[in-house]
Amino acid sequence: MGSREAHSLRPRLFFSVIFKMRGLLMAPLVVLMAFSLTWECELDLLNVVIGVPVFVLGWGLRIWSQRHLKYRLLVSSPALATGGPYAYTRNPVYLGNLAILVGLSVLCELYWLVPITAAWALLVYHVAVVGFEEVRLRKMFGAQYEDYQSRVPRWLPRAAAVASLAPAHGTPLRRALRVEWQCAMLLLIPIVKELLIDGLLFHRHG
Repeated sequence: MGSREAHSLRPRLFFSVIFKMRGLLMAPLVVLMAFSLTWECELDLLNVVIGVPVFVLGWGLRIWSQRHLKYRLLVSSPALATGGPYAYTRNPVYLGNLAILVGLSVLCELYWLVPITAAWALLVYHVAVVGFEEVRLRKMFGAQYEDYQSRVPRWLPRAAAVASLAPAHGTPLRRALRVEWQCAMLLLIPIVKELLIDGLLFHRHG
């Protein structure tokens, strides 16, 4: 292997590792939400009113995406997903992850963590993961993916993209929920955190 090939291989290996670890790279944010007590917003009703809908929006987007991810639930062989949320944006799962993390930050009373969460997700998903994933998809699906890429935006939905795509029927909701139920368990973090804090304060002042 020549020096030029070795030099070009290093960034590919780096982004390949980042792609494979993309889920774990969100874990530090979740740990911070669970254990940080700094600058908490104690407006419980406001936190619920904002945090729960944002969290549910992200979870719902992930469930909807799973129903149309053809390589996971619909068929055994890889196929390009273009239906459901994929008719509006090429990366609905990552958008769902961002909404879940933002909602969780609010429910954990850590509003200051919201911009940090958004910046970290932008760095991991937009800068490192999506570009590598798009190269893989172009190699796998060729002109089919390039046509899809030209019609549907990477992130922000564009209504005009939907008209030119054929609708696709998704897998049953029950099967998608079996895959995505773990996301709902994240709601235990603010609940347990609040109960533990209330318990400590009670014993301290009791």
